[in-house]
Amino acid sequence: MDLAIRIFALLRIDRGGFVLHTLPLFSVWSYCVYLGKTLPLAMITVLLLLANYYSRKQKQVEILTSATPISSFCQIMIRTMAAGICFLLIYLVVTTLALLFYISFFRFHDFAAFILPSVLLLLPCFLFFVGLGQLLGSIHQSLIYVLILLALAFNSLPSAFDFFGAGYFSTIPLTLPAGTDGEPAFKMGISFIVLRLLYLVTGIVCIYLTTTILSRKSQKA
Repeated sequence: MDLAIRIFALLRIDRGGFVLHTLPLFSVWSYCVYLGKTLPLAMITVLLLLANYYSRKQKQVEILTSATPISSFCQIMIRTMAAGICFLLIYLVVTTLALLFYISFFRFHDFAAFILPSVLLLLPCFLFFVGLGQLLGSIHQSLIYVLILLALAFNSLPSAFDFFGAGYFSTIPLTLPAGTDGEPAFKMGISFIVLRLLYLVTGIVCIYLTTTILSRKSQKA
């Protein structure tokens, strides 16, 4: 417990700390920042996995797979599911570490409030980057690496446009009035929610376009 208190004291030194100088480490705000800071690494891992699917060797294998009765849609879904399993395994570890920390140091067990923010952060981000990554990869493998660089460049934007949410959830509490417990009530702006839905839809559209491109390529072959 002494270690947790020392860590908390360090994090609340200034307003540039973890989230807010009065915010407890086990709040929904801090949990969203925690997820947002781990998302870039998780998405880079997933995009590197996708880049392997669009390598030269894999394209040679596609000549054989195109002769099988497996449709392009099924191939894309298999790739998406493989990336999804990788993503879930990463966040199984990430969330388990967070929950164990909250339980061990703060005896905090009320994690129901974390579910919806987690879904709104993780699912749109995953589908957006996986969908766009596969679309760009179907054009040229190197474009996936360009997407990785863009993901790093636009990390932690202090606005609703933040892909990963760390910048958004770090700055929004500073603009909200604190409650009786010294913590602003957790809420997500309408613009942030709408943009997350747009990212999700964009990812789905990209997956559909990728399926269309591969279908045309297989027909020409």
